[in-house]
Amino acid sequence: MVNAAIIGGEQSGKTTLAGKLGKKGTESDIVLYNFMKGDHILAAIDPIGYPKSPKALVNAVNMADVIVFCIPAGGMDARTGECIILMDLLKPKHGIIAITKTDTSNPFAVDELKNKIKNLTKGTVMESWPVLATSTKTFEGVEELKDFLFKLDDQLKEEHKALNDKPVRISIDHHFNVTGIGCVILGYVKQGTVNMRDRLMVSPLKQEAEVRSIQTNDIDVKSAPTGSRVGIALKNVQSKDLDRGFILSPSEQAGDEFALAATTARFKGEFKTGDKVHVYSGLQSSPALVTKIIQDGKDVESTKSAVKYTVHIKTDKELAYSPGDLFLLSKLEDPKQRFLASGTP
Repeated sequence: MVNAAIIGGEQSGKTTLAGKLGKKGTESDIVLYNFMKGDHILAAIDPIGYPKSPKALVNAVNMADVIVFCIPAGGMDARTGECIILMDLLKPKHGIIAITKTDTSNPFAVDELKNKIKNLTKGTVMESWPVLATSTKTFEGVEELKDFLFKLDDQLKEEHKALNDKPVRISIDHHFNVTGIGCVILGYVKQGTVNMRDRLMVSPLKQEAEVRSIQTNDIDVKSAPTGSRVGIALKNVQSKDLDRGFILSPSEQAGDEFALAATTARFKGEFKTGDKVHVYSGLQSSPALVTKIIQDGKDVESTKSAVKYTVHIKTDKELAYSPGDLFLLSKLEDPKQRFLASGTP
């Protein structure tokens, strides 16, 4: 299974493209489109809540195995730049750039745009991503995009096998009550294998829950390995007590004070001690206060772009995490570029 985040600005054509990649499924501030071909399963994740809120975008990226970065043939806008900065902060492992709406342009303009993209992404994680011209009207590039994703699916299956024996970890993206069943959660198995009757902790709730049943692709199964999209019925926990981003696992760390080994954004990565920021970790989010900034062992009042710091923050609520989890800092009130820095506790 391959989970692809289809991202871009308001006029990027991402939603139309996502709709061509599968059948609409779960819908909230993110919409999932599902498609099956042989033993390949594709889930296209469209953050429709973006750009009004960066949360949907960050969640979609953190749910995904691969990024499909949509840029319209008419050219890039400010949100394109913001998305590029996010990619460079989160550094997704796999990605492809789709130039959309090529039916509204001409080959010469598309080639010129490819050169602009190459220059803008130079030195970023996107520098090596392939670029594909697409149109949802003429269907140019759509099948090629699917082929790219299915080929990646074969690669991901091997990557996931190496994670199957690790302790299971599932990030919850939706949750609800079902009459006669109780609490049901939806999410992706990020590592390990989940089995019926497993007793797992819900973090940061610190509540143990039992796995009553598991579904993948609406089929009842007894277990689900790394990479699976699952629906799980849980015993001993209620939906009203859950939140997006809560983690099902044998154990997690949780806290509200963090010292992050952070790198600031290449553009507009400036903030200072005492600033109120918004923090994302996986699918969790919380307002936070910057309490201290350290550079080369010395306290400093503020940051500069593209520099490494130790950033101390205090979040408004506890966040669950494991060593190596990436935290993202943002400033929601900035009208153009809201992502400030990323780092690990």
